[in-house]
Amino acid sequence: MQKIKLDKKVVLVSGANRGLGKAIVEQLIEKGAAKIYAGSRNIESLEELAAKYGNKIVPVELDVTSDESIDRVARQIDRLDVLINNAGRMSTGTLLSNEAINSLKENMDVNVWGPLKLSNAVRHHFLDENLTAIVNIISVAGFANMPSLGTYSVSKAAIHSITQGMRGEMASKNTQVFGVYPGPLDTDMTDGWDLDKADTITVAQNILKDVENGVEDIFPDPMSQQVGTLFFSSPKTLEQNFAKMV
Repeated sequence: MQKIKLDKKVVLVSGANRGLGKAIVEQLIEKGAAKIYAGSRNIESLEELAAKYGNKIVPVELDVTSDESIDRVARQIDRLDVLINNAGRMSTGTLLSNEAINSLKENMDVNVWGPLKLSNAVRHHFLDENLTAIVNIISVAGFANMPSLGTYSVSKAAIHSITQGMRGEMASKNTQVFGVYPGPLDTDMTDGWDLDKADTITVAQNILKDVENGVEDIFPDPMSQQVGTLFFSSPKTLEQNFAKMV
């Protein structure tokens, strides 16, 4: 199997202005990427990256819940080698609650419909003669439901399934599809959580290393590696362990 190298590649990263997305952009620069379309709902939040890395960064205003925004970004791109679907939402909520439907909709709009629509909008920029890639940032919550994050877990299970479907569909089209399953990361999204959280720079480095090594299911931090091992050996045990997180 061919393995994609990220040097000289053109990459689109959604949710690139902070946290893991920003760390991925910085590590792509270290890998020698030729150009990075860095997406954020607030384009001004990308000024720091653009100032630091110059014309290697192309800031784009991107709201993955807006069809118009997605189409506008797709029209800005003339060539693409790698799409990294990083934009994410964590609307907390249990499934048997008054807030369940609204919470699920918020999570699905960003975590499921967003990457699916964006992938479809930009895939025609992939050239068949080049090895290309789609990288979906998912979560260990996609493997089993955490009741305290019930609606979020549903959305991550959905994008996990979509990733598998994309992989099968693109197998004959010279496009590799990767699923990334991090545990809790030290970002604004988990601010205030009393648990061990992985450093985003290290996680970004591990993600890109595994992409270049052709690892389809990526577990970029110690917790995710433990969850991955348990999931592949005993999905029911993982379900029972996560069920205690109420």
